[in-house]
Amino acid sequence: MLRILSHSPDNPMHPPFRIATRLGAVLLALGAGVHAATPAAASASASASASASASAPSPAPAASISATMARNMRVYRDSKIADVDQLQPAETVAGCAERALPVAADPASRLDPAAWQQMQAYSSQHQGLGLIVLIDGQVVGEAYRPGAGPLTRTQSQSMHKSIVGLAYGAALRDGLIKSLDEPVSNYLDEWRGDARGRLPLRAFLTMSSPLRNFSVFKQEPLGMQLIFSDAIDAAALATPVDAQAPPFAYKNVDAQIAGMALERAIARGTGLRYAQWLSKTLWCPLGNANASVWLERDGGSPRFFADLQAGLRDWARVGQMIADGGRVGARQVLPAAWLAEAGAPSPANPQYGYLMWRGSPWKAQRGYNPQTAVTIPHSAPYAVDDLVFFDGFGGQRVYVSPSRHLVIARTGETDMSLDDAILPNLALAGMRGQARP
Repeated sequence: MLRILSHSPDNPMHPPFRIATRLGAVLLALGAGVHAATPAAASASASASASASASAPSPAPAASISATMARNMRVYRDSKIADVDQLQPAETVAGCAERALPVAADPASRLDPAAWQQMQAYSSQHQGLGLIVLIDGQVVGEAYRPGAGPLTRTQSQSMHKSIVGLAYGAALRDGLIKSLDEPVSNYLDEWRGDARGRLPLRAFLTMSSPLRNFSVFKQEPLGMQLIFSDAIDAAALATPVDAQAPPFAYKNVDAQIAGMALERAIARGTGLRYAQWLSKTLWCPLGNANASVWLERDGGSPRFFADLQAGLRDWARVGQMIADGGRVGARQVLPAAWLAEAGAPSPANPQYGYLMWRGSPWKAQRGYNPQTAVTIPHSAPYAVDDLVFFDGFGGQRVYVSPSRHLVIARTGETDMSLDDAILPNLALAGMRGQARP
């Protein structure tokens, strides 16, 4: 079982403390100069933006902070990683008959027990809740801290982004979307006749759109609304172009726009809501248990940039599908060619594919965007060059090496000092026997 080691939360030099304190100061504001547009005002703002220059300044906030925003900010501030029921309103992504993950007959013959112990210890030191390792599709290590277990669902944070990226492969295969080079206005009517509408879908999957990144840490109204309000889609549609935008900037608005386009393509082609379609197309074929998405409001869109709440084994099954080239048993759930494309380096950032991070080329510190001072340590190059991974805020991860048939899923309380190189390299160094070709 994972053991939670003591930290020094009163130490202002402790990195997670610094981050949490800064974010906490924002969340505690709850009206101290923080504003957000109401849904109606935001929709009007979006319509005005569509007829104005795409590089125009962001619309002024229309109303004081709403009760919804105040509640959601308190949830972000106070909830633990397993407090998924606080993320309301939610919509179920239905699972089917849960597919058992086979357990290796002799785990020690596949992963050195010392390496597994080191992995557990490292995850625990960084507030880990659960850790699972698969080699050749078999569980060689699985552990949870006291009070948690295989049925524990957790907040995924930005790992939902990577699910959206995977889902595009199914939408392209099924003809719901014709090409990633289509203009986004083919799916977002609000941007027809707007320069932003001419941006290709690909730009949003690779975080290379020129949309402005509004900072939550700086309490910028549109940034606050995008995360906390009940008008998330309206906030995304109201986001203007930044004339000084860098080639790559990891930002929530790009994932939200990508998700909105996908959602509308699904509705147009199937009549289903996103959660229903995701269940039918991906979640059930994987053999996953019930999950949920956090909606902006009842009947509204999910947060496509975050919060698909699921269990650790569910995330491990997603990773195993990637390792197996899109296959689950005899079924080709996603095209192998799509997974290869999604995990390939994008022109804007070779460490990023389609809403998915890459381990190569190696950098000692991985940044997100110019507005965010947070960086993630990668203390050593990865032992393989095909590693791809999902990154959820604060240490939520799925690591996959298709060449070594290795999958690691990990979740825990927020700890920004988690070194992304440690767990994969410990597992790769400790692997025993020959992974199947």
